[in-house]
Amino acid sequence: MKLSFEQIQKITKGAARIERDEGKIKFYRFTEEQEKLYFEDKLYSEPDKAFYKKTFATAGIRLEFKTNSKTLSLKVDVSPASSRTFFSHDISVNGEMKYSLASNLASTPDGHMTIEGSYALGDGEKLICIYFPWSVASELLSLDLDNGSTIIPVEHSRRMIMFGDSITHGYDAAKPSEAYSSLLTDALDAEARNKGIGGEIFQPELAATSERFVPDIITVAYGTNDWGRLTSKEEFDARAEAFYKNLAKCYPESKIFALAPIWRGNVGITTKVGKFEYIAEKLKDISEEILNMRVINCIDFVPHNPEMFSPDVLHPNFLGFSHYADNLIKEIKKYL
Repeated sequence: MKLSFEQIQKITKGAARIERDEGKIKFYRFTEEQEKLYFEDKLYSEPDKAFYKKTFATAGIRLEFKTNSKTLSLKVDVSPASSRTFFSHDISVNGEMKYSLASNLASTPDGHMTIEGSYALGDGEKLICIYFPWSVASELLSLDLDNGSTIIPVEHSRRMIMFGDSITHGYDAAKPSEAYSSLLTDALDAEARNKGIGGEIFQPELAATSERFVPDIITVAYGTNDWGRLTSKEEFDARAEAFYKNLAKCYPESKIFALAPIWRGNVGITTKVGKFEYIAEKLKDISEEILNMRVINCIDFVPHNPEMFSPDVLHPNFLGFSHYADNLIKEIKKYL
């Protein structure tokens, strides 16, 4: 049986909204107000609107449900939404990763692909999670289960919003389930919305937007791009301070965790913002004025070893993300 739009709505996590369009189900992780900020270039001035396009990547989108179906079939339509072309849809059964519906848009002449797969789930009731890719925009064409099978939405104990740059977005996890954002979401039993955008810096206008989804936890992981791109320490200070003040105003009851950046290969240089460690120092200063903000210095959460990263020694690979997530989970749980 093919699941209806209404059934898909009930089992979707990580989406600010869901829409139907010509037989496709589209998932949006940003609100329309937030997308408009990027589209109108209020956050960036880019002729190709690259940052706006990244808002349509399905980072953090997942379908979660219990079912007694013995099989599952998935069909999706995939298009570019980041600077990466590889992608994967990961399917876990009772918490164990079983299948991946994966490919690479670089193999197609127009950068667009329809892909499908059918999978055995086994007997009895089981918990299913389908992690959608962070690197592309994946639109659902169909999700099929056995005729007459049950489908029960999953509820979580917490709500979470994750702001951040490319590392929160998912770069460079080969599978979405391996990104630190997914590992953190799973470990905290959270329903989470991923607002990560590759290349992003502190944007106070973004933090001034709010949504009906009120989180118990907010993580904010900017700083590494600010350190490399901004023109002065004063500009960084103003952006970071305004961001956290806006965020605290929108969500006064949420626990805000400011994640100072992880190590990167060129931390020894001094930029116009200053030394890399200044980012954590400034966040600590800001937290003195914001009661619901706590700073976590992540500089040592990933071993200072290029083998933990992609060749750019900036974006973690699977090993790096595992270390990052493990250390972050332990630290956040201290305050829950």
